[in-house]
Amino acid sequence: MDNEQGKKPIGEEVLRKIKSGAVRMRPKWHFALRAALFAAGAVIVFLALLYLVSFTLFALRRSGVLFVPAFGAPGWYAFLASVPWVLVLAAVIFIFILEALVRHYSFAHRRPLLYSLLAIVLLVLLGGFFAERAQMHGRFMRYAEERRMPFARGFYREFGMPHLREIHRGAITSLASSGLVMMDQEGETFTIAITPRTRLPFGMDFAEGDSVVVFGPRKDGMIDAFGIREITPDTMDMPFRGPRGMHPPFPMPRE
Repeated sequence: MDNEQGKKPIGEEVLRKIKSGAVRMRPKWHFALRAALFAAGAVIVFLALLYLVSFTLFALRRSGVLFVPAFGAPGWYAFLASVPWVLVLAAVIFIFILEALVRHYSFAHRRPLLYSLLAIVLLVLLGGFFAERAQMHGRFMRYAEERRMPFARGFYREFGMPHLREIHRGAITSLASSGLVMMDQEGETFTIAITPRTRLPFGMDFAEGDSVVVFGPRKDGMIDAFGIREITPDTMDMPFRGPRGMHPPFPMPRE
């Protein structure tokens, strides 16, 4: 009883500390401004994440890297070696920044960290997928080529049109007895040698104008194909025109 009587009510203790200057009272606008800044930061980081994820998918699809796992273990090795890991690492950093910003809100900090992280990753992946399928980056690349986005030109040249040694994407210009003739995205023509070891996961029903991804070393205008697969229109980001007016989509001018 003596201990209970000796205890001061919490309200009185708080008032005493405020009067003594130990605790500062802050106006409501301070908390509103802080919440607004956190919300604005979360929106900016989320949009940056959508851009990074959608651009990474765009680069993988446009270069043909996204399709080489169909060629088995060597294709998976080439896929992992060709992924722009710098962009992936940047996206991971942004995910943790977004998580730190979201944790300031009650709907997030009341739940386990793993749950909120998984929710953010899922939302970002879905948003990035739909943003990439909207062909946003195809337009940006065209603007960069036309120098309407000069600040982005180097970025799209570096990551949007990577020069890969064994992954080639292009369109078939003609059918040869020993293989195919293909024009790549830079306008160069190659003969694709098809051998008994060439993997054809979707068959060999190729025709002029088909878009394909070829996996194999290139030398002296020849590609010794380890694998070939057609890219159907629903998996393409920038389809080639027909054989008569065939040209690479939005080619970057060479330096």
